[in-house]
Amino acid sequence: MPAILLTRPSDDAQRFGDQLHARLGRDVAIVVAPVLEIQLHPPAKLPDDGHIPVFTSRHGVAAYGTGQGACFTVGGATALAARQAGFSPLSANGDAEALFQLICQQRPSQPLLHLRGTHTTGALAQRLQQAGFRAGECVVYRQETRPLSPEAQQLLLGARPVIVPLFSPRSARALFDQMQPTAPLCIATMSGAVAQNGHLPRHHSLRVAKTPDAPGMLDAVCDLWQLALALEAGGQGR
Repeated sequence: MPAILLTRPSDDAQRFGDQLHARLGRDVAIVVAPVLEIQLHPPAKLPDDGHIPVFTSRHGVAAYGTGQGACFTVGGATALAARQAGFSPLSANGDAEALFQLICQQRPSQPLLHLRGTHTTGALAQRLQQAGFRAGECVVYRQETRPLSPEAQQLLLGARPVIVPLFSPRSARALFDQMQPTAPLCIATMSGAVAQNGHLPRHHSLRVAKTPDAPGMLDAVCDLWQLALALEAGGQGR
C-alpha cells in the first residue's frame, strides 16, 4: 500500500495527519518526519504605535501572544489561532498575495506590523510600504532544518509509492537537499511557487492545490492517494 510522508513541524504534521486519517481511513500509513523545527522568539518589546498585527502563520500568533482588536491573517488556521489569542481577525483565506490584496481593499489607517519567521517569501511589509501603508516587520520565530529520520529515508528509498505534501519552498528544499529519492513519488504542493522553487526531484505525478490552504492540500493528497493506488496496482511502484 502507498505511504504518505509528512515533513511539516510536528504539531502541524500531526494535525494534518489526523485530517488525512479522517478522509482516507485509519489504516493509511502516515510517516511523520519533520524537516523543519519552529523556534519562537517573542519580541522583547513591540512598537507602541497602535499597530495592527499581520500574521502569515500560527507561529507568528504564538510568538506575539495575546491581544485584542483587529488583525490580518493569511488563512483560516491562522485566523483561528488569532481568535483564540483574543484578536478579531480579518482573514484573506488564501496566500500572501491574497493577504496583500485584502489589506489594500480594507485600507487601514493604523500602522501595520508583519510578525514573520526568518525565512519568508513575498516581502509583504515592503510591498505594503510601496502601496502607501505605514508597515513594518518583526522576526519572531526561526525555521531550523532538521535531519530526515531513518524511517523517512527508508521510505523514500523503497519501492512503494510515496505521497509527499509540500507546504512551502523552504520545506521542500529542506527535504530534497538531504537526499534524492528513488521511490515512486506523488507530490502535492500548496502553490505553484512551491513546485517551481522547491528543488523537486523526478516524480510520477504532481498536484498543485486548487486553494492555497489545508483543505486544498487535503483534496490534492486524497486525489494522489487514488493515483498511487493505481500506480502500485500497475506494478510501477515495484
